[in-house]
Amino acid sequence: MPANLTPQYFEAERRYKEAKTIPEKITLLEEMLAVIPKHKGTEKLQKDIKTKLSKIKKQTDKKSPTSKKGSIHFIPKEGAGQAVLIGHPNTGKSQLLASLTNASPEVAAYPFTTRMTLQGMIPFKNINIQLIDAPPISSNFMETWMPPIIRYADINLLTVDLSSAESMEQIEDVLNVLSRSNICLTGDMTDTVNEEGKFTKKAMIVCTKDETSAAREKFEIIEELYKERFPLVNVSAIENKNLDTLKEEIYKNLNILRIYSKLPGKKADFGEPFVFKKGITLIEVAKSIHKDFEENFRFARIWGSGKYDGQKVQKNYILQDEDIVEFHI
Repeated sequence: MPANLTPQYFEAERRYKEAKTIPEKITLLEEMLAVIPKHKGTEKLQKDIKTKLSKIKKQTDKKSPTSKKGSIHFIPKEGAGQAVLIGHPNTGKSQLLASLTNASPEVAAYPFTTRMTLQGMIPFKNINIQLIDAPPISSNFMETWMPPIIRYADINLLTVDLSSAESMEQIEDVLNVLSRSNICLTGDMTDTVNEEGKFTKKAMIVCTKDETSAAREKFEIIEELYKERFPLVNVSAIENKNLDTLKEEIYKNLNILRIYSKLPGKKADFGEPFVFKKGITLIEVAKSIHKDFEENFRFARIWGSGKYDGQKVQKNYILQDEDIVEFHI
């Protein structure tokens, strides 16, 4: 059967062959998998791509961060999701990282303090969300390795300085710079790539340094202009203002849910939940846990989500956040 590969697949393949860094290769292999037509004629090609992707990820795990040029900037995903702080110089990214996580980045008033990717973990309820502080982006300068970092993220947090006279210009400048690198930021839940190889990446706007009445007035203007395109949050890391709201918004916009397991006759395990994308079904969860669960699945009982305790559900049931699942095989 012919493969009938699309132009967008060939474009991703071309860029993969030209890629120089590990994060670029990983991102482009994942893009190739996403856009390749799914039918019998491409099964072998899909398998080859998955094999390459697996080998690269294993090599990344084994090698030290400095073993390959460019790999020192790439941070593998950990926790329930990966959020990346991007924006103009001095918009408060490093201060946010320090306030939301256990990281200790250098925080200074001069531009381009952050020249490397730095990470920390945001504790949110009973999960951890990975937060990365990336070097600044502006029309004057952007690190050449930044686009793969942005494409690889689960969500990007575009930071804007409310104390600056050029807050709105900061937003448009970053959007324009990324557009020239074939990245379009959006508030939509789903990442996409079009036939020309342009990525649409999920993002939200985080307005920082909300510490004066003038800053709050500016946020209201930005909110009015961008609320149809992006989720927005106004915060002050110094005054600890709205940081819990920011955590909630990051979690919501990661589009994930937490699932707890329960053995028949036992109490639920509320220690560390399973984390999945929203829309997942019972049988998909069963498959991810163990192949025997999928093969021998009969039914499950569910607690939570407004159902009566122990309600019996079948394999196509779509799970909700904080459902407790008891599998019967």
